[in-house]
Amino acid sequence: MIETKTIPFPRSTSRKMESLPRMTLSEPNVVWRDKVTRRLEELIRLENGWDGYQGLPVSFENAAFALRMLETISSWNTEAPQIVPGYSGDLQVEWHTLNGDLELHVERPNKVNAWYWNVNDKSISDGEELLLKNDFSKVAEWIKVITESQLGSKAAAA
Repeated sequence: MIETKTIPFPRSTSRKMESLPRMTLSEPNVVWRDKVTRRLEELIRLENGWDGYQGLPVSFENAAFALRMLETISSWNTEAPQIVPGYSGDLQVEWHTLNGDLELHVERPNKVNAWYWNVNDKSISDGEELLLKNDFSKVAEWIKVITESQLGSKAAAA
């Protein structure tokens, strides 16, 4: 037989509790978030025919998915990517650095074509391509590789 005890929760706040440091929940302070959010808002507000032809604005679903994807694969200090619209409501998220290039074509939520090229990896001269649905761990590694030493260079220059 298992014996259980109920421990009453204190009903009054003691002075000891008041002196404990507080930790509040808030949005993480992410360097790239504001810039990316503003850009995605611009892209979902594009007019039909924004490209001079029949280009559609980026769909809200694609923009929301791209933001969630970036929150998953980027660290707090990752450089903001370039984000460009596609003609059919899709979008492309891109980093072009001295270390390499990464392009993520968000066709729709859970359908992302990724292309990566690393200047230091001679085994993939034409780059590496992946079709991604929900596992973006490889892309997170790629971002770190092409942006990490750039962050160090900026810190050293400051």
